[in-house]
Amino acid sequence: MMLIFYLDRDDYNILGFSQIGSETFTIGDKFLDLVDRESHGKTKNILGNKESKAEGELTMKTKESPYALFDISVNWSGDRGHIICIGKDHRLMELESIVDKHRKRLADTNLELLEKKELVEKTLFEIKGLSCPFKNLTKSTALVPLFGNLDVELIGQNEKRVLEKSQEGDYQEVLFDFNGVGNLTIEGVEAFVSLVNELQLMGLQPCIIGIKPNHAFYLNNSKTIPDVPFLNTLSKAFNKSI
Repeated sequence: MMLIFYLDRDDYNILGFSQIGSETFTIGDKFLDLVDRESHGKTKNILGNKESKAEGELTMKTKESPYALFDISVNWSGDRGHIICIGKDHRLMELESIVDKHRKRLADTNLELLEKKELVEKTLFEIKGLSCPFKNLTKSTALVPLFGNLDVELIGQNEKRVLEKSQEGDYQEVLFDFNGVGNLTIEGVEAFVSLVNELQLMGLQPCIIGIKPNHAFYLNNSKTIPDVPFLNTLSKAFNKSI
């Protein structure tokens, strides 16, 4: 939106204006009446510039808004001059549109990342569920091979199923195979000991096989040690149970 005003140099009286000027402003005698009061000093500095041409930015009072931003360009020829006013609202709208597009893009990206995060968490949850299967070894012995790190999530996610499966048959012994276990955590060992205690209260004998050197080192230096038999291999455990 571009408007043109013609002024005199003494009091900045309006001598003429373009048609769109009358559509945009309520036009009186002086140009200063079109400018926000707080911008009067700035307006006088721009209009009073001794150069034949000056530019600046003013807050002006339009029919639609008392705080419309305009770029102005002043050209003087003797005591007469004309001012070109270019509204900046359209630029702000363009910038708002660009910002809005970026905001929507970021929102879509965040949603996509959230969906991927949820998928990863679901996959990890399913993996944890497969990391502690319950297998029938003999009529009286069950085998529970563990896979991955022995942490609280691994035990917590599988504890209920192990306890329920232990009651479905005439099991007397549950063998926990540590061959597939990576690292041990304090919370994981504590949760495992709690599971062992529950099995013992149910009248079953838990047993651990396949302890690795790093497991032994950890358990030897830990205050929490399962009170169960430790066997080297599954074959020894199998021979023991038949």
